[in-house]
Amino acid sequence: YGLTDKISMTSSLPFIINRSVNRSLDRTITNFGDLSILAQYAISRQLFSEPANFRIAIGATVPVGGGVTNVITDETNFASGTIDPLASFVMAFGLVPGWNLTGKFFTRQVISTSSDGQRSGDQYVYGLDLNFAPLGRSYTLNSGLSFINRGQDVIDGAPFGNSGGDWIYGILGGSKVLWNKGESNIRLWGEFQLPLYIYVNGFQLTDQWNLRIGLTTGLSILGHESEQELEFPKQIKR
Repeated sequence: YGLTDKISMTSSLPFIINRSVNRSLDRTITNFGDLSILAQYAISRQLFSEPANFRIAIGATVPVGGGVTNVITDETNFASGTIDPLASFVMAFGLVPGWNLTGKFFTRQVISTSSDGQRSGDQYVYGLDLNFAPLGRSYTLNSGLSFINRGQDVIDGAPFGNSGGDWIYGILGGSKVLWNKGESNIRLWGEFQLPLYIYVNGFQLTDQWNLRIGLTTGLSILGHESEQELEFPKQIKR
């Protein structure tokens, strides 16, 4: 919801489909992730409308799903079962018309324990993206790198050895505006993630590739833009 032309409130409630596959296991978990609520400040509402622009956001997650569901490559979209502080920073630089370079930082600090005695590891995400957003077109393309660090989970007061680690992903993605009227729109987006480096603690399933698909809606309310995300993250593990 747009409070001013630079300050807005955003929320996201993901639905998770997480399939784990190996030689002896084929398990699919579905769950609602944690509801995230963020207050955001930006120089401009449109990230690529200025030669240099930034966004900073702070907020928290609120558990609404049942149990803990981890999705390594999603920044907010897993169920930790706890209220967690969030913070993110995005800086975008215009290179030439239509091309932009974006640097990103995100952290999710898990400070409490869920009702079943589990506390998920803290999460840090660093990203660098090259974006192609031609003026007057209804699509965008992007490629980039994402570095993710997850701390070890804690179960009943003791660190869980088979959790946490470092991941580096190469990313290819894009988006397409399906409907647009004034400041109201519906946008389909997706990205393919390929792991380039993985180091995990103990014994864990590692992913061969990930696919994320989502819809973003922007609605004009009282002269300001309100955005809501309906996301369907899907992670394939083998």
